[in-house]
Amino acid sequence: RWLREPRNAVWIALGGLVAIGGGRRLRQWWQAREAVERLSAESVAPETIRAAAAHGRAALFELFRILGTAETEAQRTAAGQALAAIWRRDDLITEEEKALVRRGFAVTWRARRRYPRALQAPIPVGVDYGVPFLQRDTDGVSPENLEWSHRIVGARRADLETFSPWLPGPGHAEFTLYPGDFETNGPHRLVLEAKVRTVGLTGTWELELPHVQFSFEFDPRLAVEALLAAPDSARGEQFARSILLEPEEALAYVNLNDTFALRSPPSLTVTTPLPFDLAHTVEAEIEGVPGRIAASVLVLSGQGTNEAARTRRFPLALEAPLRAGTLERPGAHRLRLVLTADPHRGWADPDVRSLWPERITTDWVDVEVMRR
Repeated sequence: RWLREPRNAVWIALGGLVAIGGGRRLRQWWQAREAVERLSAESVAPETIRAAAAHGRAALFELFRILGTAETEAQRTAAGQALAAIWRRDDLITEEEKALVRRGFAVTWRARRRYPRALQAPIPVGVDYGVPFLQRDTDGVSPENLEWSHRIVGARRADLETFSPWLPGPGHAEFTLYPGDFETNGPHRLVLEAKVRTVGLTGTWELELPHVQFSFEFDPRLAVEALLAAPDSARGEQFARSILLEPEEALAYVNLNDTFALRSPPSLTVTTPLPFDLAHTVEAEIEGVPGRIAASVLVLSGQGTNEAARTRRFPLALEAPLRAGTLERPGAHRLRLVLTADPHRGWADPDVRSLWPERITTDWVDVEVMRR
């Protein structure tokens, strides 16, 4: 009879709901506690770290700790991705979001630390920056949710000292240094100043990040020719076998001057790896025509390794016209390429370590010269 009372039935139902909900919350709390305890182990797997994002703020302290102090890059990346997932679910406050970006901010400079004082070639410099653990197509904050703006100080270039337009990340900057602009040997200092702001997220904020420096110097004792390797006949033969001029079947035209053009110009093929790097100027010779025609520059770094062989094709590109009057009429001709080492250009590429010093000449190939 007591159970048949409507009021008592309601109380029983409410009590059951409270008990079920409390048990569920207790189970979730226990699972979160176990997940956080697993994060405290030094050898915790990256998959375990990423899985902790399911427990939200309960794992926040340990994830920030791993992001800052973990021994392996894989663990730090996993912690950053887990925090990005928590951020995506809007479980971070603004200061925590900024702290995540500040701790994950990374800058990579692409340039040498030391150059010969006698270097004459322009020096290209590249800078990549951003938060590398943010990835597309994940349940976390995407790189497109952050926009970046930067400026470069110390390059003696006025256009670089103005902040760039805002662009979604990751950030990138490319610029050129001219050795003659630096009258002293140095060290000279370049400084990246970057700003970031959020886009498409619940919270909107802007943050100025720590300035990151890069130092370089010019060494008067370092000779430009120090980059050249010692030649030998065996390696010379390997270069001759690996660098070829081959005909092209695709219909294309390359202008020789205002009067003549090459039909279906051949391509330079290079089979890597090579014993040494290449930083060579390329010139074209037409049989029976005096002089050479300046073509593109070939730079191949990272040689001298045991990587698998592969062949790269470089279409013929002429940078200067053939002198008028040196070629009388169109028709069948023969052409070859001459590659000459340029250590100045080799120094400009930070990945060139040892440059093949000798001139490389390809075999003659048949070409067709046409009037334009």
